[in-house]
Amino acid sequence: MFWLLTICLFIVAALFVVVPLWSANRGGTQESIQLRKAANIALFHERNDEFEAELAEGNLDQSQFDALVLELQQGLLADVDLVERAAAPEPAKAKIKTKRSPLTRSGITRNAIPLALVLLMSVFAYSLYNQWGYIDDVELMDLFQRTVNNTADIEETRSLIVSLGEVVQADADKEWAWYFLAENFANLNMFPEAQIAYRQAANRIEGGPEKALILGRVALAMYITAGLEFTPEILEVVEEARALNPNEISILQLLAADADQRQDYQSAIAYWRLLIQASPSSEQARLLRESIAAAQRLMADSGQDVDAGPVVEVKLMLAEGIELDPNLRVFIAVRNAQREGLPPLAATQMRVADLPATIRLDNASAVGPFNLSSADTVYVSALVSFAGTANPSTGDYRVVSDNFAHNGQHAVIDLVLSERFP
Repeated sequence: MFWLLTICLFIVAALFVVVPLWSANRGGTQESIQLRKAANIALFHERNDEFEAELAEGNLDQSQFDALVLELQQGLLADVDLVERAAAPEPAKAKIKTKRSPLTRSGITRNAIPLALVLLMSVFAYSLYNQWGYIDDVELMDLFQRTVNNTADIEETRSLIVSLGEVVQADADKEWAWYFLAENFANLNMFPEAQIAYRQAANRIEGGPEKALILGRVALAMYITAGLEFTPEILEVVEEARALNPNEISILQLLAADADQRQDYQSAIAYWRLLIQASPSSEQARLLRESIAAAQRLMADSGQDVDAGPVVEVKLMLAEGIELDPNLRVFIAVRNAQREGLPPLAATQMRVADLPATIRLDNASAVGPFNLSSADTVYVSALVSFAGTANPSTGDYRVVSDNFAHNGQHAVIDLVLSERFP
């Protein structure tokens, strides 16, 4: 595909040179010759009228006028003669062929030079690109993109494994080729092979979030290979990844899943809350909040201490007489009253069609680095957004409660949406 596009672009570029040369050598068509002849005659009449006007105004005497008109007539005859000679048939032109041959050879030379330069520039550009270009990376990006777009196509996965395997055999230092090779192994549930390829990729990256991401894949492949149990080797990889990025998603997911499986709900809840902070408004965050609530219920049923923290119960309704699109989004948030400008301590959203409603917000509803327990004094805001965003705009319906101290207990707040944001 790359070379096909390159050839197409070369042809288009060459046409910018070839077409003008071809048009110039081909000479005018009968239609263009007639147009040139008509233009010369029109120009003659225009100039002749100007001379007559100058004569009438006394700017020219009769002898000057006659001389200028004669010169103009001679010029017209010469121009028309050239046009007619260009339109003459081949036998008529043959009479002057011998005399014009030096000019013809000169024209051929002039035309050959641009064409030769076009070809030489193409060869020169190809040579330079072959020496310094990134064609290998372009081809690799195609393999990477195919891996990303692959949707459980076993034949495609096998083909990619072969292609990427050839790449790393030819150059073992291509870390991302190792990574995507491992991704394809994992797609076929070949986790021992995936673990080796992931490790090869991680060993070739200096550090930072990218290496932490790949180490997360290494740990996951090792965890599956070990029968869904942690081993000292897996924990070592986990610590290595968290030293680079404490909030690496795949590591947190692995730790949370393991804690949940062992029924260590307190640890699982802690990891789930960290995952929620990575994308607080996503569908995944909503499911994690449900998991937290379910884990807390299981802890309470088994008599374990549940550190639910403060709870803010918001009873929200629209004022009587206000009719809004039932699909408009409603944002409810609890904020720190003593520190403005921070993200909400807890937040959720719904639609106007869900109102009136009672909303429960607690530490599991955190959407940032701080939760309800981190602030002593808070306030609640509710917003009906016409733009569908959590930031209020002119015309939105918004209500804000007074500041209050939750005291780590259960607080109930009644709010009525009745006024528009200025």
